[in-house]
Amino acid sequence: MIIGHLPVGYFATRFLIKKLGLPLNKIWLGIGIFAAIIPDLDYIYWILSNSQAVTHRGLVTTKPFLYLILLLIFVTVYCFYKKSWLKMGIIIIFSNIFLHFLLDTVFYGIQWLYPLSDSYFGIYNVSGYGSGAGIQVADYFHHWYWYLEIAIWILSVVSVIFSHKKHEFDAR
Repeated sequence: MIIGHLPVGYFATRFLIKKLGLPLNKIWLGIGIFAAIIPDLDYIYWILSNSQAVTHRGLVTTKPFLYLILLLIFVTVYCFYKKSWLKMGIIIIFSNIFLHFLLDTVFYGIQWLYPLSDSYFGIYNVSGYGSGAGIQVADYFHHWYWYLEIAIWILSVVSVIFSHKKHEFDAR
């Protein structure tokens, strides 16, 4: 997914907020949306470093292993400091991060078994980019997955507009 992580994070966070019994709060929503793009924040480093030797997917921030370690650390901290906000934050943040990886598994591929294996697992891949895992797609912008991303963006914008009109967001 190229542009779809942000709106998918919006919908996933709204779902989690409802399931966790939280008010639809802009802070929780912002945290969830930001978490949905965390694995791609290394693009900033990749672009600024002008490193073409390694793709963005070769950096440690795109490996689920890093986030599993962070999840274990945060769950351990939660075991000592039983704060409900910490529990909610862990659920919202790490659900969005791993949803990001699931979406990237459909297109491009992810190193799910790193550090045990450097193999990428993916269903589709754009020719000449990414991991080489999966079925090669010549032109992403004419693939059904691209149109799905556009549809998700449209749905999320409509959802935000309706939410504001219905005053669903909690002021807290």
